[in-house]
Amino acid sequence: MRTSPLGSHSLLAVGLLAVVAAVPASAANIAWVTFHDNARAASAGAAGVGFTLPPDLGYTDLLTGAGHTVTRVLSINDPTADNLANINSFDLAIIGRSTSSNHFQQAGETLFWNTGVTIPVITMNGYTARANRLGLETASTTPIDTTGDVHLTVIDPSHPIFAGVALDGTNTTVNPFAGVVLSPVDSAVQRGASVPVDPIAAGGQILATIGTATDPAFGGFAIAKWSPGATTSTAAANVLGGHRLAFIGGSREASGVNTETAGIYDLTEDGATMFLNAVDFMLTVPEPTSATLLLLGMVAFALRRNH
Repeated sequence: MRTSPLGSHSLLAVGLLAVVAAVPASAANIAWVTFHDNARAASAGAAGVGFTLPPDLGYTDLLTGAGHTVTRVLSINDPTADNLANINSFDLAIIGRSTSSNHFQQAGETLFWNTGVTIPVITMNGYTARANRLGLETASTTPIDTTGDVHLTVIDPSHPIFAGVALDGTNTTVNPFAGVVLSPVDSAVQRGASVPVDPIAAGGQILATIGTATDPAFGGFAIAKWSPGATTSTAAANVLGGHRLAFIGGSREASGVNTETAGIYDLTEDGATMFLNAVDFMLTVPEPTSATLLLLGMVAFALRRNH
């Protein structure tokens, strides 16, 4: 059990420096999609239960410590063509755990994120991956929360996301990937990472699963990727306009507490290494094709007509 890094910034800073020193990252402009668009203040819902800073600040601090420029972008319902242009102006978008999966379920919302957004996207929220949301899974089973420190079993040890991470003879991480954390407000135990358990959509590739056999989320995927042109399993069957990666991270809020308190930093040092490696990987995948750019124009036109 670990306390939230929001309650011990000096310790977090030391950890971040160690990770950054070990994992070089090319600087990028990153959109961090969240309930909390102000890095110095929590949203109203989180502030109402005692948070003064965004619960997910540990993640954006990790990224800025690695040299990236991070802009907090408010997660909203019914995004517009202007919102699309804004997201596509970044190098990478990350949908953090401190978001509502309801913002990713309507036909216009899935079209926006799946086809309209042509930059690479990482989603950290297992709820957004379901078939009734972004359609990166083939069903809509509720994700299972981890209950303690968890290791990952790596499917492709040669993948750059796992560079610098020690694996045992079964390709399971020697050290834990993430764990359960405490609230910085009242030390309440948070629920763990919400892990998807359904098969992934066609064209995807699972890179790592929860490898701790005693955890209820054992076998669920923690890291998976999809390439442009893959078709989601949503009713609309969206064609992906860019590279997509699921990297499950960030705590689930404590039971009965406002969902805007989700997303507290929960990675270990090895978990942070994998996350920064994942960001670097997504920044170096090929640019979208001309066909994908044409799809972007069609989506922007459709969104503009609907507003």
